[in-house]
Amino acid sequence: MEVVENKMKYISILGDSISTLKGYLPSYCKSYYMQNPAADCSGISHPWDTWWIQVISALHGELCVNNSYSGSLVCGMDFPSATHLLRCNELHCSAGSYWYAMERGIIRRTLSTSLIMPDMIIVFLGANDWIFHSAIDEETEQKMNFRFAYRQVLEKLQRRYPDAVILCTTLFQKESVIANPRHPLAAYNQVIREMAAEQGCLLADIAQYAEEIETIDGIHPTYQGMHTIYELWLRSTAQYNLTD
Repeated sequence: MEVVENKMKYISILGDSISTLKGYLPSYCKSYYMQNPAADCSGISHPWDTWWIQVISALHGELCVNNSYSGSLVCGMDFPSATHLLRCNELHCSAGSYWYAMERGIIRRTLSTSLIMPDMIIVFLGANDWIFHSAIDEETEQKMNFRFAYRQVLEKLQRRYPDAVILCTTLFQKESVIANPRHPLAAYNQVIREMAAEQGCLLADIAQYAEEIETIDGIHPTYQGMHTIYELWLRSTAQYNLTD
């Protein structure tokens, strides 16, 4: 895909627990950070501690909506699956709704009543599909394997937000943490790469790097781990000149 020349302004996130933070999600979303006691040792207590606010700041953008739900999969037809319309169709917001002003203008409240549509949507999903052994290409009931479901998410995002740049992010979890007897993590990452290319989306391939990402449990990043994800995200998207 050609280099994106214009700076992104409003950026939305579609993710799972890795991208959550209590108080910065739609009311129907379940958070891991600052809500689950298991995350108390993470060192994450502020938006600036997260990978996504650090990325948004580097892109000179503002948060539109973070529709991330702890424990959610890509596969499935029911909420909170990422294929559900309440997830992939709710990445815009009304100016002055539930977002409050914070330093540096990353989250801004305005007096306007118009809708704010995302200029970029960052998709960071698939970890729970790996953990819960979602089929990748095998025939399943209603054909809801990982490849089919990921394609469905991207197609729905493109229909709902035709002017948004969609950027897919690969997964970093360690193979040794959770054994998946059906598919290695690399197989899910390969699907993400292929679906991004097939649908004309950009790719943040953080999985290509062997750099260690500090986590609480091998899955959920600590404060330092979040910063590492941010650095790898920028490194893997440098070809697009998003920060210019």
